[in-house]
Amino acid sequence: MKPRDLEILKSLEKFKCLTRDQIAAIHFNKNARPHISANQVLKRLRRDNYITANTDRSFQQYIYFNNPSPIKLDSQKLDHYLLMNQTIIDMMQYSPITEFHFETSIPDADFIPDINVKGWLDNDWFIECQNSLYTTKQLYSKLDRYKSYFDKGYWNNEKVLIIGKVNLKFDTDDYPFKVKQVRGIEDLSDVIKRFKEVKLQEFKEKVRGGNNSTVSNNNEVSRVVKSGGKKINFVPKSG
Repeated sequence: MKPRDLEILKSLEKFKCLTRDQIAAIHFNKNARPHISANQVLKRLRRDNYITANTDRSFQQYIYFNNPSPIKLDSQKLDHYLLMNQTIIDMMQYSPITEFHFETSIPDADFIPDINVKGWLDNDWFIECQNSLYTTKQLYSKLDRYKSYFDKGYWNNEKVLIIGKVNLKFDTDDYPFKVKQVRGIEDLSDVIKRFKEVKLQEFKEKVRGGNNSTVSNNNEVSRVVKSGGKKINFVPKSG
């Protein structure tokens, strides 16, 4: 088995399920034709029984799973898992993530975020993914548990991000911590741009105080602008 085959299996273990396009974005993004390359590899892995797929969704991509799968191939939560997956993939396309965990308990908290992300834009995030529109009451009820965690003194400057359907009647200013509703990560492009501008300025100031190598500095500046200051790595960490 090729190293990339093993990385695909690791991703399917971490994400539970992935579409062809999601696998292409993670593992074939440097190929000339990512989707075609992904299709060829996935076809071979299915043939060799390393993975299986849900092929029954009309006019939609196949959904791939490890074989045996940790979840039902027709689970009612498939769309929810795929939205969580896409959120992480989109985040990592803009800036690297130190680590992330799906639906993992937080010590001393009575809530379980859909995703707990560390190190994105130099911050930690609790993320809620919504395929359906939550009522204002539902949102307040959910975030009141976050506020209880905050009031107990456990909050460590995390940001709360609600991804998906946006409830325009819900007021995020009602909370003592940062809460933002967006339809997708691309809605944060202005925030990401400002973050990278700050990181670039910090780097330039550091360069002025030290390294005088113009060629080396120009290459490093280019890298900082593209990655937000760190190497982008699409392979998810375990845990």
